[in-house]
Amino acid sequence: MQYMLCCGAMTEDGAPDKIIREREFKLPSGINIDNIDVPTEEVPGEKSWIGSEKMDEAIGDIFDPFSEPSDDSPGKIRKDGSVDNPPERDLVSQISIEGEKRINWVIMVSMIVLYSAISIQIGRTFDSLVGTLLLISLAAVGFGLGEIWVPREGMKLLGVTWVIISMKVLYGLAIELRHWEVIGDDLSLGVVLVLLVGVNIIVAYRHNHDAIAAQSTLVLLAVGSTAGTEFGEVGVAGMILMATIVLHGIAINRNSGNLASLGIASSNLWIGMHAVTSRFSVGPLDVLPIERPLMLFLLLMSVTAMNAYMATKFAKEENWFSKGFETLGLGKPGLWGVSISLGMIGALLAVASNRGDLGYALGMVTFLGGAFGGSYLVVRGVEPRRVYFPLVVSALILTIILLNGNSVRETLGVSAYQFFTLFGSSVTVAIILRDQNSVTDRVLWIGAVAILAVLVLLVPTGAKDDGDGGIMLLGTLSLLHIGTAALAIKRDSPSLSGVTVLLPWSWILAEKLIEEAVRTVMLANDIADFSGGIQLETTPLAIYLGMASILLFIVNSRMGESGVNLASGFLGITEISATIRDSGILNLWSIGLWLPMLTILLLAQFGGFTTVSLVALLALLSGLHVTSFVLGLRAGNADGIVWALALTFLVVQWRHGLDEAMIVLMCISIALIMRFGEDRIFTLGMGMMSVPMLVFSTGRDSSMELPTPDWFDGLNSGSIFGTLPEAEVFALLSSVVMLAIFLPRAEGMEAILKPATSALILIVITNVLSVESNSFLLQASSGAVFVATSVWLISRGEIRSELRTIAKRDSIVNMVSDGSISQGGTLSSYNPKVAEMEELRRKKRELAETDDVTELLTSEITHTPIVGLVILGIVLAGMTLYSAMGSGPLILIAAGVFCCIIVFLIRERTRGLELELPHFLGMEMPIAVTISGLCMILVSGHVFPPGSSPYELLDMAVVTVLVLVLLMVSLLHQKNLLDRITIAIDWFVLPLLLARFAAIALGGALPAPMIVDPFAHGLLDWTVPWIILESMLVLCVLVGFWVDEKKDYLGREHGLDGVGIGSRSLAIMLLSFGPAGLLAASSAVFRSIRTSQPSGLGIALPVGVLACYSLMHWNDELMASTEYLDWLVLLLGVVVMGCCALTVPLDLEKWTVTLAIDGHLFIISGTIMVGIVGSFELPLLLILMSTTVWVIGILQLRKSLRVWGLADLIAAILCSFVFASKGFGQYDILLGMAALAFELGVVAWLGLSNQDELRRD
Repeated sequence: MQYMLCCGAMTEDGAPDKIIREREFKLPSGINIDNIDVPTEEVPGEKSWIGSEKMDEAIGDIFDPFSEPSDDSPGKIRKDGSVDNPPERDLVSQISIEGEKRINWVIMVSMIVLYSAISIQIGRTFDSLVGTLLLISLAAVGFGLGEIWVPREGMKLLGVTWVIISMKVLYGLAIELRHWEVIGDDLSLGVVLVLLVGVNIIVAYRHNHDAIAAQSTLVLLAVGSTAGTEFGEVGVAGMILMATIVLHGIAINRNSGNLASLGIASSNLWIGMHAVTSRFSVGPLDVLPIERPLMLFLLLMSVTAMNAYMATKFAKEENWFSKGFETLGLGKPGLWGVSISLGMIGALLAVASNRGDLGYALGMVTFLGGAFGGSYLVVRGVEPRRVYFPLVVSALILTIILLNGNSVRETLGVSAYQFFTLFGSSVTVAIILRDQNSVTDRVLWIGAVAILAVLVLLVPTGAKDDGDGGIMLLGTLSLLHIGTAALAIKRDSPSLSGVTVLLPWSWILAEKLIEEAVRTVMLANDIADFSGGIQLETTPLAIYLGMASILLFIVNSRMGESGVNLASGFLGITEISATIRDSGILNLWSIGLWLPMLTILLLAQFGGFTTVSLVALLALLSGLHVTSFVLGLRAGNADGIVWALALTFLVVQWRHGLDEAMIVLMCISIALIMRFGEDRIFTLGMGMMSVPMLVFSTGRDSSMELPTPDWFDGLNSGSIFGTLPEAEVFALLSSVVMLAIFLPRAEGMEAILKPATSALILIVITNVLSVESNSFLLQASSGAVFVATSVWLISRGEIRSELRTIAKRDSIVNMVSDGSISQGGTLSSYNPKVAEMEELRRKKRELAETDDVTELLTSEITHTPIVGLVILGIVLAGMTLYSAMGSGPLILIAAGVFCCIIVFLIRERTRGLELELPHFLGMEMPIAVTISGLCMILVSGHVFPPGSSPYELLDMAVVTVLVLVLLMVSLLHQKNLLDRITIAIDWFVLPLLLARFAAIALGGALPAPMIVDPFAHGLLDWTVPWIILESMLVLCVLVGFWVDEKKDYLGREHGLDGVGIGSRSLAIMLLSFGPAGLLAASSAVFRSIRTSQPSGLGIALPVGVLACYSLMHWNDELMASTEYLDWLVLLLGVVVMGCCALTVPLDLEKWTVTLAIDGHLFIISGTIMVGIVGSFELPLLLILMSTTVWVIGILQLRKSLRVWGLADLIAAILCSFVFASKGFGQYDILLGMAALAFELGVVAWLGLSNQDELRRD
């Protein structure tokens, strides 16, 4: 009441200011009770998963794609767009800020690997004396740098890296001494390596760093792997077991979570490696596989038990792997979770290597699940004795049974491993179910993924001849998905909902991609075709995916508003984070659409469906998603559904045919979405509906036809309704359905132009299809639809638009005549229309700034000469068709002169009315239309007529002159003549260039750029047109230069930035046969340097080189120096890179990127032209460029340059591998390694020295 009284008092005194009234309107009315603290009773079980997930010490804080942020979590955005608790850093910012630290870490690891390779290469290159001296010197340098840098806090990481490098060099020296036969036998080598391991441990304790100790343990595992040379498989297993004990012992002694997690991961990986590999050699040492089943089983079980104990003991300790995940922005997993996950990779290798014996493999899975499951429960707080006692007792009993395997088979009729699996899994499941309240949803969904991986690896599949076609695998997986769906609904779990939606599609997609990648690599290396993939029959696969689609719909529907958005992990309010999060593309409803569609397309590409199963699955999936939209079950708009469905149907139609089915599916889906969607969806929907008709109109045959079941062919041929109608009939019916939904809604639409255009395009395409058919009824029906729609749109559709235009014009006129508007008015009198028009005039090249308010407010008022434009359109369209039939240039001259007269009359008439013509890209609309039409006539005259010659270009000369005349007309009676001249230059160059490119793309109808010899053919038809064009291009360059100088003299701003300056020179060069292009490049270089526009120089330099090539193509004297130009380009690149480096001491950061781009362009192009691509010089040049750019990026604190330098380095390494088959000498390889090591050392040193500044960059 008091608020109302205040408002009333203000009304009596006088009307409040406009802004105050608007503010009052936005204030909420009534009483706001949002902040009143009213206790509410929490619904039992509601959102209980949030708290439980936070309490999981074993898994830790990892990036969970299925988790939703709580109401008070950083970055949580409310429905009104506000952020109550903004995060300090979002994911993108975290990655950006910590990027330098990660790159430095990668550089350190790369240095270790590289210097190890250098030590090996030294052994290959030099003899024993020189090699030993070099390696000892390198090791001494590393130890010395370690003594200097390890005590310094900022350089400690680099110092530790050099110590590790030194130890690796010593290990390499020992191996090379065996290679040089200084060490006589393998046993002596093993003793030396073990002694070096002892030295390594001493050094680790001296510098008190786990990374140095970790190297010693890994080397001890490697020594254990080679123990088979002297002691066989028993020696390998014993050494691996002993190395694991030593590693865990050091971890316990140092109380180091780093070494504990490394021991867990590496020991299992080592066993897995010995399980899957065959015998191979590392230098003089042999690595033997562990082929005895019982030995492998007991070794893995023993190591797993130790690893489970270590994971439990050090579960809350810091470790490298957790920090690595945190550095990558993926959270901070606990030691238990990350080390067990990595260790399981090695264990699963051992399981996969024995998949032929299902009982044996499942026995391994059983003790892995028992050991790690029990360890997890203890970490989660369950009493240790309650878990360990039944596991240890059962493990001892089962081990005794394994040792007496033959007796078990004779007594029970099953193998000892099968009994192990049954009994062990029963005990494990009983223990987990007994304490299931301690198991979180996160563990359940991770377990579901692990179970799926194990089933895919172990359950055999195959064709019906030698397998069940995947029925057992898909059936088992179906039970798994049904279970996760039931748990998701029961526990209201977003994470389990996510795996239910994603797993059925993602594992098939990943398996097919991996299978095809392996097959491609094998075929590329002339190896027999790969046949080890998972083979699934079409019918079981379609049923499985159909079941997955139904589960997707059920789970997402039941989750309601608590459905998952995988982008919720992108915390923060930065533009990228908000865009990813709010786009909805990672919402489970959206992923449940595009991921299945992508999977279906991939499977169809590899023959995974029949025509019936493919259409049925697409119909089911699209129907479910459209139903979810109609019922309002899914969040977001309908655009994503239309795009995903339309693109999928189009790809299927293009690749596999099925025109009728795809047209029908798209019609039904889009029609329902349009019927229940917003008005804006009509443009996209009807536009997409026309695309499959265009595809069908091409008449192309599908590149990969899918088989059709015999029963369907028989059903179709034996139907009482006859065969299915033709695609043209379905196209017409689809158009009618679209129009039946659109036309009743069109009358009430605010913006009708776009949907009406889409509707007319759809009808036109339908009419084209009908004309191509031989059915008169179909043609008549299509024509009737077109006429009826056109009449309706003309009579009813434009009413609102016309009224709106008239009202806008009258309102602007009234504002001008009011007299109360001024450019510098007060807050109460200032009209925002003034600022809007000022901004409009600044954006438009053809409009100059003005102080006249009347002229300012009428800036967007233009007169569109409809009649004149229609006449021009008719003439130009007719001439285009006439030119396509082979008319001569005389008709073109007549039509062109007529169009010029019409344009002149239109301009004079409009000027007499004191109105402005509408403009297109700075040019008046009639002139723009005429120039575009003349260029279309030129293209059609060279593309379509049979026998047209690209060497008869008299019509090009005519068009060039006509365009020049039109542009001169555009300059008449203009106030801002200097700006208009630059626009006219662009309109002379660009349309002719686009026309030339279009003719080249449509079959080489006009000569390509840079290969024109103006004196190679006839004088009138060839030489004269090129001379005319070249003269006008030179005139454009000179006039443009004069305009720029005039603007400098008058103190006016230039209309073009650096990109515009360079782009204009590039366009002129592409039209020119040399002189004008060289002149344009020179002018652009001068103008760019004078106005400090680096991008202009960056484009102009390559343009100048290309112009020289154009000159050399027809000038015999210059053609002889082509070889010198190749080396000149390479030298120019080196010089430009040198100038790029000089921007650091000269403080010219503005020019750095431009010079770096041009330097790369010239050096790479020069190497190609000189012919040294396959040699050693290209990787070396890339390393030098990488070093230059990376060092500049560090010194100038520019992250983009540092990323660029890294990319150059990766490219150099890839080039080395690609061209390695051509053979590099040993000295070349050593030189390349040295150059790479030098770069990494310099970058690491500078990066760590400036890490504080780089982190702030």
